[in-house]
This record gives sequence, C-alpha cells and structure tokens, in this order.
Amino acid sequence: MHDYTKFFKSNSGYNRFVKGIYDKYRSLGKFAGVVKLKNLSSDEANVLSRLFGVSMNSSENVNLSIKKFLKIMSESKYNDFDIATFISEYFDISLESKSAEKAKKRETEMEFYEQFCVGNSLGNAWMREVVSQRDVSFKIIHERYNKDKVSLEREIVNIISCINNLPQESTLLSIYSASITGDPHYLDLDGTHSSLFFYALCYLDEIKYPVSREDKILLLSKFNILIDNLSNSVITYKLISDSNAINEFSKNGEALVLTMQNIMNRKVFSGINNCVFVFENPSILSYIIANKLNISVVIVGGFPNTCVYLLLDKLVKNGCALYYNGDFDPEGLLIAQMLKDRYEDKINLLCYDKESYVKSKSKKLISESRLKKLDKVFNRDLIVMKKLLYENCISGYQENLMEILKMEVEKILKSNFSITISEDR
Repeated sequence: MHDYTKFFKSNSGYNRFVKGIYDKYRSLGKFAGVVKLKNLSSDEANVLSRLFGVSMNSSENVNLSIKKFLKIMSESKYNDFDIATFISEYFDISLESKSAEKAKKRETEMEFYEQFCVGNSLGNAWMREVVSQRDVSFKIIHERYNKDKVSLEREIVNIISCINNLPQESTLLSIYSASITGDPHYLDLDGTHSSLFFYALCYLDEIKYPVSREDKILLLSKFNILIDNLSNSVITYKLISDSNAINEFSKNGEALVLTMQNIMNRKVFSGINNCVFVFENPSILSYIIANKLNISVVIVGGFPNTCVYLLLDKLVKNGCALYYNGDFDPEGLLIAQMLKDRYEDKINLLCYDKESYVKSKSKKLISESRLKKLDKVFNRDLIVMKKLLYENCISGYQENLMEILKMEVEKILKSNFSITISEDR
C-alpha cells in the first residue's frame, strides 16, 4: 500500500470524501465532478480544511471539486500519487466504473440467453427472435432475470419444450400443460408463465399479442389446444355427423346444442347437400324450424367462441360450403370479417347488398362511437355494406330479412343439389 493511501486511511475524517470520489467514478466512469458532503463532522471539517486550504465548519454542507483535489495531490510530497491506485487500495477493490459494471452484467446476461438460442427447434428460433428484436417479451424475460435467474431458467426451458411439443390433435390446455411441465395450471390464461407462452405462439402465428381472453382461446385453438370442453357451446340444426345421437336430432328436426367435447369426439361433420348456413342470431333458427326448411344451420350467437370455430373448422375440412349472414351493424360486419379472414373463399357472405340492407333497415340509429368500429372493417366483400352504414347510420337486422334469406337459401340448395347429382353421374 502506498504512503498516500496510508495517510488518508489513518484518519476517518477523510472516509466520506474518498467514498464520494469513488461514487462519482462509478457514476461517470472517470474522476471528475463534485463531491457533496452534508452536515460535516468536526473531524471532517478539520482535516478537509487543511487539505483544501479553506476554512470549513462542523454541521456545514460543502461541495468539493475532485479536479482541485487532484491538483493539490500533484503539488504535494506524494508526487507518485495515482487516483485509480489510491481508490483501489483504499477500498481493497478492483476498480470498475458503473458503466463497466453494467457492460459486464449485460454480457453475462446475454451469455445466459445464448444457451437457449442454440439449436434448430421452434423454441430455439423463438428465443433467437426475442433476443435479437428486444420486444415486449424480452423486457419480461429481462425483468425476471434480475428478479430470479434460476426460476427464469426453468421457465424458459418449459416454454421452449411446450413450443417444441405442440399437440397434433385437439388437447385440453390443462392436460397439455401437465404433460410438458408436470403442472396442469402452469399455462393458465391468467397465470405467470402463460404470457411468455402466448408470445411464443404469436411468433409462430405471426400475429400481435392477444388482448382479450377470447382472443387467447382462439389462438390456442389454432395449435390444437382447447381451454375447456364443456362450458363452450354452439347451437346447431340438422348437421350430419358420424354420431347416431346427433343424426337422430337432425332426423327429428330438433335444434341441438353441441359442447366442445361433443365436437372433439367426432371426426365427421357435414351438411345437407354439402351446405351449412351460418347465422348470427338464434331467432333465425326459430323461423327455419317453424317453416320446416330442410337445411343445416350453425348459430354463431354474437362474436364466435372457440366452439363455433372448432365446428366450422371441421365442416370446412369435410368439404362443406359455408354461407353466412348476420346483422347489418358495426358489430355484425366485424363478425363477418372475422369469419372471412379465417375461412376466406370457404365461406360466402349471403345478402350483403343494398337491396337486402334497405329491406332489413330498422329505426335504430347507430351511435358515433359504434360507427368508429367500422374503421376496422376492410374486407372487400363488406365495403358496400360499410358505406351504407356510414351514410345511413341505421342498423339492419336479420329478422327483417327472413323472406329474402329464404329465397336465397333455396337458390343455393337447388344449385348445390344439381352439382351433386351431376358429380354422382
């Protein structure tokens, strides 16, 4: 230890001042600035007055220039004085600035992430994307790294394993979660770990993070993961299935509510003449049953739930043509767009024209706040209806369109029946 270090360590009155120099260095990365000392003790006032050649009193607040301190030391008997050596010896440390410490911590953290980026799996690819893009998911991981690195390591391993082992067949979330992590609640929608899992699924599906619970459920369904199999349901009429029980309801002309479990357990769903008509409101089905229309129907019942999508997916997979009609209001058009986005040319919009709108018009005005929802409607098949709603600000309802819908349905059935007969020959 150098003599100058011994000198300053010999008197505790210098302690706060020397510590202030070190704190400034860690903050700025260099020996500069001012050390602020509040409420000087009598010892501090005595030794610092002699050192700086300025009278200081106990209880006084002072600002001491590091630059001036270095000048004083360079002119003292300690002509070999080196500030870095002095601080290192004084605190018995290896001197590093805060910026250097932060850089070292960042390097260590990135090395931690790197272990999960190596490999060709989907999970590894997701982690590489997270680390390179530094998006919201990276911020979550970074916060959890600082909080508990060991727990984070287990979590990342689990999420990567989940992504690498997505189910090939419809599987309940709890069962899937238990099979991968050992905990059926590990991926609960509102749980701690599900956020990273959903970010990983968004990466695979190339979509934004789902905000609502329903959006999360729909995202899971794209990867054959189902939230539950009983509470979700859909109203149907005269569907054809590989289930005698379902076919019996169809034969008797009775409406049938199917749960997710019912749909999951069946491989085949189809419709009469290979057509299924999809309507927004249950009241349409009451009209169809009362008029004994021999058609297959699915009722969406507002914004589609997971059960609706699961059933429509199976109908499309079995080659069914879908025809949809809903209310002519902002919400109805959004539902139509959601279905078109998912099924594209596999679903046809029914009666989305000016004549049908005029016939369906009600006396109910659409508020300005609801009209703003139309800004999200951009499907080309809905542009005409969107314009009519903007111009008229009046909703149109299916219940006012029953006769027109009936005629359109009969045209479609005749057309499909002719095609079917021709193909059979």
